[in-house]
Amino acid sequence: MMVGEALDALWTLLIAGGVWLLLGAALLALTLAVTLLAAVAALRGLWAAVQRLRRPQCRPRPSWALTRRLARRYARTRPDYDHAA
Repeated sequence: MMVGEALDALWTLLIAGGVWLLLGAALLALTLAVTLLAAVAALRGLWAAVQRLRRPQCRPRPSWALTRRLARRYARTRPDYDHAA
């Protein structure tokens, strides 16, 4: 009788330990993923800042002038003044 109860208690402790181990591993994985994403975002922002410092003559352009093709396409369109009439 005592051996059965001891084995039952051992089995319960093993299951509880396994659950704690799985929860701890999931929490650690989530923490590492968030930390990695934050580090990548910080490095990307730092890289962009360094690039802006290296080339200060580049001023921001309008969205239509980001490429030559878009600028030419925008310049070719004829203005429509019907809405102003």
